[in-house]
Amino acid sequence: MPTLRFRVPGRSQPIGGWLAALLPDVPRKERRAWIDGGRVTVEGQPCERGTAVCPPGAVVELSLDGDDLAAAIPAAIALERTQADRWEAIVATCPWSGGALGDAGTFEVVARDAGLARLSIQGAPVSGRAVLEALAERGLPVVGDLVRGGHALVAEEVGLPRGPLLASGGEGEPISLSALAAEIWRWDHDRPEGPPSEQADTAPGRLVVSAETGRVLAGGHAWILQDEASDRADRFRPGALVEVEDRKGRSRGWARIEGSRAIAARIWAGPGNRRGGDSIEARVAKAIARRRPLLGLPSEQTSCFRLIHGEGDGLPGLFVDRLGPLIRMLVTGYAALPIRARVLGALEAQLPVTPEGEPFSVLEVLHLRSPARGQLDATRWVRGGLEDLREQEALSREGLALVARERGLAFELDPGWAEPRRPRPGYGLFVDQRENRARLAPFAKAEGGRWLNLFAHTGAFSVALLAAGAEQVTSVDLSGPYLARLDRNLALNAATGVEPARHVRFRGDARRALEESGGELRGIVVDPPTAAAAGRRFWSVREDLEPMLRSCIDRLAEGGRLLVTQNRAGPPLGLDLVIERLARRAHREIASIEPAPAGADHPTVDGFPEGDPFEGVLLTLR
Repeated sequence: MPTLRFRVPGRSQPIGGWLAALLPDVPRKERRAWIDGGRVTVEGQPCERGTAVCPPGAVVELSLDGDDLAAAIPAAIALERTQADRWEAIVATCPWSGGALGDAGTFEVVARDAGLARLSIQGAPVSGRAVLEALAERGLPVVGDLVRGGHALVAEEVGLPRGPLLASGGEGEPISLSALAAEIWRWDHDRPEGPPSEQADTAPGRLVVSAETGRVLAGGHAWILQDEASDRADRFRPGALVEVEDRKGRSRGWARIEGSRAIAARIWAGPGNRRGGDSIEARVAKAIARRRPLLGLPSEQTSCFRLIHGEGDGLPGLFVDRLGPLIRMLVTGYAALPIRARVLGALEAQLPVTPEGEPFSVLEVLHLRSPARGQLDATRWVRGGLEDLREQEALSREGLALVARERGLAFELDPGWAEPRRPRPGYGLFVDQRENRARLAPFAKAEGGRWLNLFAHTGAFSVALLAAGAEQVTSVDLSGPYLARLDRNLALNAATGVEPARHVRFRGDARRALEESGGELRGIVVDPPTAAAAGRRFWSVREDLEPMLRSCIDRLAEGGRLLVTQNRAGPPLGLDLVIERLARRAHREIASIEPAPAGADHPTVDGFPEGDPFEGVLLTLR
């Protein structure tokens, strides 16, 4: 039986009242028959009477036959044809700046306000139904399009005439997005004190979680995972700020709604914080204060590091890096969508210009789960752009890549502007390993020797070791493009003593490279992915890391060094204990085993191992 599934506007009202307002063309007797017949559910629970109150933002489902469904569909849909090949639509929570809609053409976000977005769609002349279907396929159902999952809209309550088109109403006056948002996201409680920009965002809802989730949160974990004993988080809009309580009424703090299948919400502040704790601006200020030592370095020394590290800086789902004169904001969670503009505003106040007095360009990259990945624009310029970077001589000679520095060494970076529909999280340099490259440099300078860099990526460890004085470095990776960029990084640093003749590139499986390495090695770097396809030999940290580490220990010379890091999700492996056990079995005497964590620009949260950049140890043999 077909189902009409929609979300009611954000205030409490009996289900009978909502059905009457949303579906006025359906006779009252018929609506009552739907309820009596068990065809109406609210938040997944059968509704037994019309006086049952719907909570704000509740999901309602109507199971109807084909004729009833056709009669129930309301005509109020926020879609308007402006030209033969152009449409305008209003959707809720669109993080993307634009994208492709198949036969319906392309769309662009032309305005945002209070959680809604106005889209301009252009392309071939198509029907309104085709536009609605194309947007729904991209996860962007139009407001009022209940058939395809759009948010409900009661036209009369925002002063609009009933009709199929709501992008303009009355005497041709445009409808403000604020007016629509006020109807869709209005709550039945007082607004908190604070600037207007905060008020719509911080109206407190309440999310009740299971006893088990409450215990995990009490231990410091920063994510709320959806389970059957907790309230459904998807009745709130992504990014909404809610109070969190367990089943016994104990406060577990504040959270911002994520609403994904895996993560229901992300913790924003702990218990006892009034109205969600520190403001966004205060959190950004604290984050920048932590980076003052790095910000004080000349750009020719170090100009690439992290400014904001998600949960570690109290801004979950948001990661911001300085890459020379570029600020790159990576959004990995829907919970971060409503705060990103204020974060950028606060960053601009803290860092108005580069150390050289030039304005920063700002690039935003979205790395969000989407049913239409590859069709939506995940990258957009917020400020500045390629011309500004070119004038600041921050681009490579070809003008296609950004060049930034770490400890005086130059690296070619790919922030993602060349492929705006590819939502890439990385850019070709792991800045979280900066301190480990610094840890190894003195050993290469004092001892030289042969080094092996397994899982080399674009070769930052290799460049650093060669610049420090290693006699030879072999870089191993499966990716030809990564190794090609490694070659360009070597060329960029020729003036610092990095000689390509002392470098060996090995494209292939790291296990085979280790087997064929021959002779004793002064040092080995192992920074593997969690899992990877390697021809017929699949790589898995869980299955393959320990055998590889045993082989590494066997091949190290006396006094050799082994740096191992791993970023497997979940609790740490205990690499120090693993290394100690393997060295003992190999009958190798240990001089030291030291922790090798990320730098201070990647702060961690106790009780939240998923937020740790990696677990690392440095072994030195006698």
